[in-house]
Amino acid sequence: MFYAAFALWLVLIVLTAVGVQRLWAALVRPVWVQWALLPGTLVAQMAYIFGSLITGGEVRKARLLPRKGDSQSSDAPAEASPRVKLIGPAVASLMVLVACGAGIVLANRLLGDTVIRRFMLSRGVLDLPELPRRPPTTWTGLWDQLALHVRLLQRMFETLAEIDWLNWRTPLFVYLAACLSVRLAPGGGDLRPALASVLFAAGVIAAIAAVSDGFEKLLTDLWPLLTYVWANLLMLLTVTLLVHAAVALAGMISGKQRR
Repeated sequence: MFYAAFALWLVLIVLTAVGVQRLWAALVRPVWVQWALLPGTLVAQMAYIFGSLITGGEVRKARLLPRKGDSQSSDAPAEASPRVKLIGPAVASLMVLVACGAGIVLANRLLGDTVIRRFMLSRGVLDLPELPRRPPTTWTGLWDQLALHVRLLQRMFETLAEIDWLNWRTPLFVYLAACLSVRLAPGGGDLRPALASVLFAAGVIAAIAAVSDGFEKLLTDLWPLLTYVWANLLMLLTVTLLVHAAVALAGMISGKQRR
C-alpha cells in the first residue's frame, strides 16, 4: 500500500503541475511562463530531448524557448519526436520526471534544509501531518485526507511567512523548487505518456525496494520533501485559480470579459 500511495501522489503531482502550467499560459504570454520557469524549463527540455534521442527519435528544433508566432504548443517541449510509438514518449516523459525530481532533491540537499525544517515544524513541535502513506479505503478516510490538504495549504503559507528571506539560500531554494515542481511533467496535449512514466517509475521503485531495505528507507526519508512539493503545487494552484477568478470578475465589471 505504501508504493500505491507513492504512485498516487506522483500522479496527482504531475496533473497539478500540468494544470498550473496551462493556467499560467492562459493568463500571460506563454514565453513569459517559460522565462519565469527558466531553470525548470532548461532541465525539462534537455531531459525530454535526451529521452527522445535514446529511443531513436528525431530533434527538429533545439530551441528551448518559443518565439512569437511559433505553432508549437505554449508549454510543449522543444520539438523532439520519439520514434517508438507510445513507449518513446513515455521514456522521454520519464527522463523529465527523473531529471526534475533529481534537481529538487539536489536543491534540497544544498539549499533547502532550513526551509524544509521550518515547513515540518509548527510552533516548535514536529506535528505537521505528512502525506498519507496509504490510499483512503473508506468514505471517512477520504474526507480526513481532504481536511489534511487544507492543513498542508495553511502550513505552506505559514512557512513562507516564517522563513528567513534575507538568507540567499532561502529564496533560491523556494524559486528552484517551484520551477522544477511545475516542470515535473512535460508539456503538450497528450498526458498519457507522462502518466505512464509515473506508473512505471513507481513500479520500478517498488521492485527495487522489494529486494533492498535501504531503498525503502531512502524513500521514507524523502517523504517530507514529497509533502513539500505537493503542498507547494497546491498553493500555486490555489493562488492561480484566485487570480483567474479576479481577472474574470474584473473583465465582467469592465465589460471586457475574455472569451
